[in-house]
Amino acid sequence: MLELTAVDIADLMHKHRRELLHFLSQRIRCTEAAQDIFQETFIRYAGYGAKSRVDNPRAFMFRIAANLATDYLRSQGRRAVREIDPISEEDEEAGDRSSLSAERAAMSQQQVEQLIAALDELPPKCREVFVLLKLRYCSYAEVEQRLGISQAMIFRYLTQAMRHCRQKIGEIA
Repeated sequence: MLELTAVDIADLMHKHRRELLHFLSQRIRCTEAAQDIFQETFIRYAGYGAKSRVDNPRAFMFRIAANLATDYLRSQGRRAVREIDPISEEDEEAGDRSSLSAERAAMSQQQVEQLIAALDELPPKCREVFVLLKLRYCSYAEVEQRLGISQAMIFRYLTQAMRHCRQKIGEIA
């Protein structure tokens, strides 16, 4: 099986950076979100590439980026709807909103506790990168400036954190 290295991923990022960022910026009309999706594209690519051989890396990366951009746009649409009508149709049909809300809160609390436990096991810099990007919604440029580390290192730390959290939460679930 062909094993992708961090150097291979960094080379692909550098080679396709301008073209992929332009594609994402045109699609979602937000430069910061495009940068984040660009980074997430390579995290996903690295995860997939470690399992299977990719014949056309450029096309595969663009497919991943397009899917992530679609997910982003959908989430933005849902967020706008929630701001207008905070009670979902599901809640209305359930009738008993308080028990449904309590169940959701308990599930959310359990998931948060699992995530915190998984994050506590990470090296400090790795944990900090994950928290800044995924919980505080900082851009990659902000993390780079704040921590004084390259985007390639940010990518490595985030990949490590995501794999670890998925593994730990997957074990519990």
